[in-house]
Amino acid sequence: MNHYFYDGRNPGDALETRYDAGLVVLSIAIVILASYAALSVAGRIRAADSGTKRRSWLLAGSLTMGGGVWAMHFIAMLALKLPMAVSYDVSITILSTVPVVFSSYVMLEVISRPKISQLILLASGLMGLGIGAMHYIGMAAMQGLSRRLIMMFDPGLVALSVLTAVVLSSVALSIDFIVERNKKARSMLWSKIGAAFVMGFAVSGMHYSGMAATYFFAGDASPAVTHSVLNTSALVFWVSFTSVLIASLAIFITIVDSRIQQATLEEAVSRFRMREAIESIPDGFCLFDMEDRLVECNQRYREIMNVGVPIVPGMTFESIMRCAARAGLILDAEDCEEEWLAERLTRHRTPRENFVEHFKGDRWMRVSERRVWNTGTVAIRTDITELKQTEIELSKAIAEAQKARAVAEEANSAKSAFLANMSHELRTPMNAIIGYSEMMLEEARESGQEQAAGDLLKIHSSAVHLLAIINEILDLSKIEAGKMELCLEEIHLPSVIDEVANTVKPIIVKNANTLFIDCPDGIPAVKTDSIKLRQILLNLLSNAGKFTHAGEINFSVTLDDAPEHGWIVFAVQDTGIGMSRDQVDKVFAAFTQADNSTTRKYGGTGLGLTITRKFCEMMGGTIAIDSEPGQGSLFVVRLPLTLSC
Repeated sequence: MNHYFYDGRNPGDALETRYDAGLVVLSIAIVILASYAALSVAGRIRAADSGTKRRSWLLAGSLTMGGGVWAMHFIAMLALKLPMAVSYDVSITILSTVPVVFSSYVMLEVISRPKISQLILLASGLMGLGIGAMHYIGMAAMQGLSRRLIMMFDPGLVALSVLTAVVLSSVALSIDFIVERNKKARSMLWSKIGAAFVMGFAVSGMHYSGMAATYFFAGDASPAVTHSVLNTSALVFWVSFTSVLIASLAIFITIVDSRIQQATLEEAVSRFRMREAIESIPDGFCLFDMEDRLVECNQRYREIMNVGVPIVPGMTFESIMRCAARAGLILDAEDCEEEWLAERLTRHRTPRENFVEHFKGDRWMRVSERRVWNTGTVAIRTDITELKQTEIELSKAIAEAQKARAVAEEANSAKSAFLANMSHELRTPMNAIIGYSEMMLEEARESGQEQAAGDLLKIHSSAVHLLAIINEILDLSKIEAGKMELCLEEIHLPSVIDEVANTVKPIIVKNANTLFIDCPDGIPAVKTDSIKLRQILLNLLSNAGKFTHAGEINFSVTLDDAPEHGWIVFAVQDTGIGMSRDQVDKVFAAFTQADNSTTRKYGGTGLGLTITRKFCEMMGGTIAIDSEPGQGSLFVVRLPLTLSC
């Protein structure tokens, strides 16, 4: 077959051509699929982490792209129908693959670089020239079987076909380059598909515009001598099958490789994060597998278990502990290495609770081990040296405090016992002073010695006051010494109340107060300690009279029928100065009054309410208080009707 550029022959004499529409569509589909496969391979080339892998992907991509373009060309040639039989020279056909495979290799090399700038124009031009060279070399393989086939080319249309391939290739490669930089999965997929379509139309556009630039004429009747020809009937099937298979395989491999690389990257990121998390733990962390071999540990664990040899994954727990014992790191293992090691291995393999190990340098480590099913053993070592030292110091302080408390309690008991035993020695002189002062006061009044009578009255009053204070102190001392006893008897409650009222009457009258007593008739006999009951009521009414001025004092007695046994309730309410919440909280404390001014203004020892509460508790009852500053106070005493010994 002769090939010429168009020499001016009449195009009307050219052979009539037509195309098989099905094969045309098939050719375009194949080259689009091959373009998509090649662009996918380009992505894998960019992601390659080694030179060998990069070269392998480059070779696979160039063969995929070149093979797809070659397949498109020959299927499109088979779609061309001429009024004479044609075949293809095998050697020329094979040779036509070289330029397109080479140009595909260069194109993929360029677009897979991080920065390509103006090189994309070079790659596009080279790709267009490679496609054109493959096309026209492939057409040179056409041979007429019955007659010679002459092809003539229109130079302008030839240039236009190559330019079409270059421009559309540049557009496709630019789309792919821009999308790869955005890294948005959804846009990348559709943009890559669009780029594949543009590249496919670049190749098919070049081919069909090149075919439009070609005129076929019949030569002489002598057929060309051909040594090897291709069977056109089998060409469509094998070329289509092979190209689709290669492109599909390339796409499949790129997808699989992408997912493998993504999974590898995610695993690496996950391991890095896990490693960072482990290293951030302030305690020593380690993980042993089911065979007690070290899988992972952090730097803190290596610092704690510094046994003189590097601690690396794969070491057994027994070897680490043995090295620690031999290095003298763990003081618990001194002089009993084998016994300690056996006990430590047992505890490690069946961990139950945390324990503490004593390390060299007087360091203490708390060990927490947990067995994880089907994984191994997780261990945490925490340095608790400061906590242990504090605990030791605290234990010493507690022991010393207990000793001091025992000494103080012993001294307090001795004091209380002394005061309780001294009650007779203290009260006897005071009773003598009171008695003799009363006798001398009567004699002075009878003899008219008013000045001496005044002095004796002061002596008598002071002695009575001092005896009351001594009695309160001695009563509290007896209570604390455990020598205060109850003397139970049945008493007639109204009589006791009258006695108490008569006793406190001078205090009530002195401060211009009014006392109201509410004791209902029919109050049953009460079995209790009458002396202590009188003192309770006397203390409450005396305080009410002392801290109330020109006011009212209400004293009531009621019965409370409880399910188990009855209770009798005494309530003393006044309209006096009242107390704040802080004062209420400490009113029952020994030697304490509301504040210092209370002692100066009203006198007293601050023991009255303390003794009152002690007596209530001894008699199985309670005392409660409710008070507001300036609103007065309410004291409520609850005692059982019948007190058992």
